[in-house]
Amino acid sequence: MHPFADTETQLNRILPGMERFALPFVALLVPAAALGCGKKEDATPLAPSASALVASTADPTAATWHYVLDAKGTAHVEMPGLNEHIVGDTSAAGGTLDVSPHDLAQSRGLVRVDLSTFTTHTFGNDKDADQTKHARTWLEAVVDGKTNEDMRWAEYAIRSIDGLSSTDLAKVAPTKDGDGDLRTVTMTTHGDLRIHGHKVQKDDVVAVSFRYPSGAAADAKPTRIEVKPKQPIRVVLKEYDVAPRDPGGQALAWTTSLLSKVAETADVTFDLGAAPAP
Repeated sequence: MHPFADTETQLNRILPGMERFALPFVALLVPAAALGCGKKEDATPLAPSASALVASTADPTAATWHYVLDAKGTAHVEMPGLNEHIVGDTSAAGGTLDVSPHDLAQSRGLVRVDLSTFTTHTFGNDKDADQTKHARTWLEAVVDGKTNEDMRWAEYAIRSIDGLSSTDLAKVAPTKDGDGDLRTVTMTTHGDLRIHGHKVQKDDVVAVSFRYPSGAAADAKPTRIEVKPKQPIRVVLKEYDVAPRDPGGQALAWTTSLLSKVAETADVTFDLGAAPAP
């Protein structure tokens, strides 16, 4: 008999509590992903495979400022399952932003969220440690205690921008925020989201805040940039082939019982900051 012929038994034995787990993503990263659905009637296709993303370049005729994302950027994930409302966070990020201050639509960037840091706090007790281990295994970010560099990062590459509240940063009126000035622009980014080795086109409405010393000139370079989504990003897990896996990373089949208990989507928000590149 095939070792996974009785998948329900295997899952109950090696993934205790996992039947309540709705795997996320990430983020990014997060945002957003996919569950292999087996017996469930679901026409959601698997997204194309993709290697690590490469950032798009801004228009070479547009002046740009180069920023590096903070390593401690975070993403927050919520998965509304039938039996559990899974909650988790990542605690590391990376990437770059190239900002074109006088034509913000030409700005580009590559955001990376470290899925190997994804940690759940659904229960508030020792169950979270097991759930966290299962989550990272389903994502193949960390399998059997080893980090998989190819699956570790959820990546979002900005390919175009529109829907800007202002196209010229110098024309945005500053507001006071603590001891400094703040200029905020909302925009819609269009790009590629890669998770678990699969890529999906995603759009995201974000608020981008540019921080300055008090009284800085309109054309001054911001000392910091902060990016947050206007609403959670919905990630469909099935698109990214995020599926049940044993502790060694071997994919397992879905069962009707398991499908009735896990979430199929993840709602992702993020809090990212960036500083001028050295």
